[in-house]
Amino acid sequence: MDSHQTLAAPQFTLNFTRLSKAFAGVLCLGYIVQLVVPVAREYLTLVPGRTIPCVWNVFTAGLIETDVFRLLLSIVGVLVLAKVVEPVWGSKGFLLFAAVVNFWTGFCTFVLLYLLYTVDRTGDLLYTEICGFQGVFAGLLVGLKQIMPENDVTLVGYVKFRAKHLPAIFIALTVTGALVLGTVLKTVPFVLFGTYASWFYLRFFQSKPETSLQGDPSDEFRFATFFPGALHPVIDRVAGLCSQVFRVGLQQAPARAESGTSYVLNGAPLPGSDNAEAARRRLLPSGLKTKC
Repeated sequence: MDSHQTLAAPQFTLNFTRLSKAFAGVLCLGYIVQLVVPVAREYLTLVPGRTIPCVWNVFTAGLIETDVFRLLLSIVGVLVLAKVVEPVWGSKGFLLFAAVVNFWTGFCTFVLLYLLYTVDRTGDLLYTEICGFQGVFAGLLVGLKQIMPENDVTLVGYVKFRAKHLPAIFIALTVTGALVLGTVLKTVPFVLFGTYASWFYLRFFQSKPETSLQGDPSDEFRFATFFPGALHPVIDRVAGLCSQVFRVGLQQAPARAESGTSYVLNGAPLPGSDNAEAARRRLLPSGLKTKC
């Protein structure tokens, strides 16, 4: 059996999960509200100068789309990606993941703009309307990387690459498009913070339904895998500091198999870290095939 499964069948056209449909409905509702009542953007999108006292816009900004093209991409994205991640995480786990990533994306973007304002003192930074589902969308791509890193993804029937490369590709396309269109502050922070917040949550805090332990310490999901191979040694050293804080008691097993690295806690392999689990994850989506 080929371990590199390909996402290429049409089953995803129907039978989307209820939660993904709910997200699609919320995005549609948010688009209609800001279209019919334009003043609502001042309270629902992230406007740092109005976040206090309108603190809720840190969260609601991620659920508001003001462009119909981006709205359609967000809806298709959440419907398709939820079909893969929700069966693995469960509906509660998926909802919690989306809520955490959405909040921290908005909050970190708010802090970033205030820091930029203290340096630049440009009032426009505090009154720029920032919104969009791209933070959670980026997070779902990270989830896909965690669940099925070695699976092949085919776009429009021609372009094929591994699922583990999707987050980096999305970041590259977003940054390139933002530079061309002059929308760096309106899109790039959400995508970068959404990517990092999702990895951080999945790496250290996500609860596993089959165990009381948290996170995914597998070697193939370490932070360095988001960067080109030449940078892995440097990134590993920097990321190791964070791992020491959030993985107290985590020890690398002395014996390594040829195909991966195992981690143990109190003599037992952590979920997601042993080779059997890695193989199971690679084969898991064999019944979940789609054409993106």
